[in-house]
Amino acid sequence: MPSFRKRAVVVAAVAAAATCLVPTLAVVPAAAAEETNPVKTLVVGIDGASFDFLAGADMPNLDALMARGMVSSSNLYGSPMAGTISGPGWSTIATGVWPDKHGVVDNNFTAPRYDLYPDYLTRIEAAQPARSTAVVATWAPIATTIFGSAVDSRVRGGNDAGTTARAVETIAGGADDVFVHLDEVDGAGHSTGTNGAAYNRALAKADGEIGQILAAVDARPADEEWLIVVTADHGHTPTGGHGGSSPAERKVFVVAAGPGIEPGVRHDVKVSDIAPTVLSAVGIAADPAWNLDGTAAAVLAPDDFDALRPSLQTRADETRPGAGVLGWTHATPEGWTIDNSRMPAGGVKEWAGWSFATDDFWTNVELGQRRETAVRARDVFAVADSDEWDDKAHAAGAFDSTLVSPAYPLTGASAATLSYATNYVIDGPQSAEVLVSFDGGEPQSLKAYSADTNANEALAFDVPAGARTAQFRFHYTGTNSAFWVIDRVALGQAQAPVDTQKPVATLVAPTTAGPMPALQLQVQASDDVALKRIVANIYKDGKLVTSTQSAMNGATSGVHQATITLPDGAYTVKYNAEDAAGNIAQTGVFSFAIDGTPPTATVKDGASFTAGSAGTYDLVSYKLFDAGKVSLVTINGVAKDLADNTWSDVNFMKPGVFGAVSGQNTMIVQDVAGNTATVTFTLN
Repeated sequence: MPSFRKRAVVVAAVAAAATCLVPTLAVVPAAAAEETNPVKTLVVGIDGASFDFLAGADMPNLDALMARGMVSSSNLYGSPMAGTISGPGWSTIATGVWPDKHGVVDNNFTAPRYDLYPDYLTRIEAAQPARSTAVVATWAPIATTIFGSAVDSRVRGGNDAGTTARAVETIAGGADDVFVHLDEVDGAGHSTGTNGAAYNRALAKADGEIGQILAAVDARPADEEWLIVVTADHGHTPTGGHGGSSPAERKVFVVAAGPGIEPGVRHDVKVSDIAPTVLSAVGIAADPAWNLDGTAAAVLAPDDFDALRPSLQTRADETRPGAGVLGWTHATPEGWTIDNSRMPAGGVKEWAGWSFATDDFWTNVELGQRRETAVRARDVFAVADSDEWDDKAHAAGAFDSTLVSPAYPLTGASAATLSYATNYVIDGPQSAEVLVSFDGGEPQSLKAYSADTNANEALAFDVPAGARTAQFRFHYTGTNSAFWVIDRVALGQAQAPVDTQKPVATLVAPTTAGPMPALQLQVQASDDVALKRIVANIYKDGKLVTSTQSAMNGATSGVHQATITLPDGAYTVKYNAEDAAGNIAQTGVFSFAIDGTPPTATVKDGASFTAGSAGTYDLVSYKLFDAGKVSLVTINGVAKDLADNTWSDVNFMKPGVFGAVSGQNTMIVQDVAGNTATVTFTLN
């Protein structure tokens, strides 16, 4: 075989069909890899390797890899998406999408869509043609059909011993990205099943071959970094065979070790994640236009629902899941709620309203009803299953439950996207609708489902100006119909555009310069995005006397009001507003005077002005004074405007003059600022 001079990445993918451990496939960050040498990848696939039987087999090489790496198990699809057989399994591992996209549903490859969803080595060749890529496979279609012609080398080993020898040569020759397929475990599974001694012997033989391949990696120069992944395409039944929907046939796994991989067990990494994980390891980011189902393990994070794993319970009314399987709960993650106010009482307890469940539990309540197709959900997911709920007597009425999200904070951008994985299956009268509400307002529809939908959704919607939070509702109804699965709910929103627009502040009161007895202050402000506060400061002779402000809390308009008592004198108010981005409105300035001292009224001396004393008079006159000027006098309700003078007079009052009467009289003196003084007297 010719020597490979291009750098190689090793990811080992072992195709197995059985258990449910999900470890973490981490990848070497591109930046770190570029600082030293490019990462090489090796994927080794063991056809038909059942995860539940790995631990009991003599497999020291795989055991060592698992001990220092990540282990994750998950379940494959079932009919009608595809059978648990090699064509769909290896196509999913190679392309990073599920059978409903790549189109391979059996081993005939009748209508594959590798043109839309090419294998990961083909993508590497397109992005980094200098890398050397290679496939070595015992099963011919992997080398001839699943991996495309752009791959540098595609060879058939004939049998697993031959495949191992060619793989060792390929790695020794310097290949950068290698996929290896071992087939003979699957043959043993067909002949004796997982319970047969031949199956254990085949696993041990495959482990020895993996050991030879890993030894070839170890023999490479010490400065090479290798990412190694082992996976499986399907499992096997205890008596032999596969293709159905039983847990033993659906259960597969991913084992990964190498730079950046956190050791331990995960529950969310799936075989569809292998392709994007390898691409990420070599520095190729997945293009959203590729529409991959998988995610690079290094960036795959648990969602809110996964936090419920410690709350999972064993079966209550259900009978088919194993008695010890922890797999469902009505507990909700922090911030989430379930509205069951319209749910009839009764029904199967596990599915009375929205529930949270795992694939291991939920799909096994009854096989063959398309629950196995919920492959885009990971770990713990939300499910509304009206079909299964209806299997036990309940009060009259349809299943009617709403899953309510937390109120997610918004950035101020004018648009946002709600993303989630969904599997909606119709089988009778039912409905499903996604709604959004802003700042606790009325919910409005984002999408109503009218057809089966199994997809990663991304619903774009407009955000009202000034909205601060968005909350989502998933409303499902059904009458002995099917189900709705929701998982990985996330709100995506761009950062708000940089706000450079200043707010506008306007003085509403006072409207005149006074004088006034106290300052009744009112400042109105508005902003195109969000106000932070309105400020008004009072100065006397250039010195700050008092500062007032009101928080606006993100509103686009608001009013600041304050009543301020001040000593008499001349003042200035300076006012403005600040928005959430820190922009300051143009400062307004207004001068005013305070006069809080009421006028005085003094009885005038002299017989010609006043006759009488001590408040009782035949005739009385008053001298009026106010430093801010007297403006009005009222006697028993009869008003007389004065000339706004500092000094003024009311002379010669007797009954019949200026509204005066015999008996008690009331005189009110008012100054320009509105301060008043009240005088009572008696006239004979």
